[in-house]
Amino acid sequence: MGKRRKLRRPTEKRREPASPWLIRWHGLTGVYIVFLTLLLWLPDPRALLWSWEPSEGVVGYAHLITFTLLGLMVELGRRKKSHWTWFGILVFYAFFTECVQHFLPIRTFDLMDLAQDTLGLALGMTAGHGMKKLSTRLWSLVMSH
Repeated sequence: MGKRRKLRRPTEKRREPASPWLIRWHGLTGVYIVFLTLLLWLPDPRALLWSWEPSEGVVGYAHLITFTLLGLMVELGRRKKSHWTWFGILVFYAFFTECVQHFLPIRTFDLMDLAQDTLGLALGMTAGHGMKKLSTRLWSLVMSH
């Protein structure tokens, strides 16, 4: 007698295993979040990143740039949770890191930083969503010919 196969209910969805690409993407996003948290909590993150003195324009948009990249990475790796759920989680992360900065020497809670974080997340996640839609359309065009 052979092995008996477990019968699935017709309503059960078959789970597809995560692709190795997606697992690597999640790992990269996790490393980036740790790196970003370290930057946000260091007394002077510029000392770690730049051996040269950056222009004030670059420093002024640091939160916007780093959180745009975070939003893009999370959106491109997102599978199960909705776009808005992840956006809420990341805005909470931004708020939490700003609150922790209030208790660190030399750092302060800054609403402008929080606004840049939120705008960066919105821009990054929107760009990631658009990239996923575009790649799906391009893939369907390639496969149809």
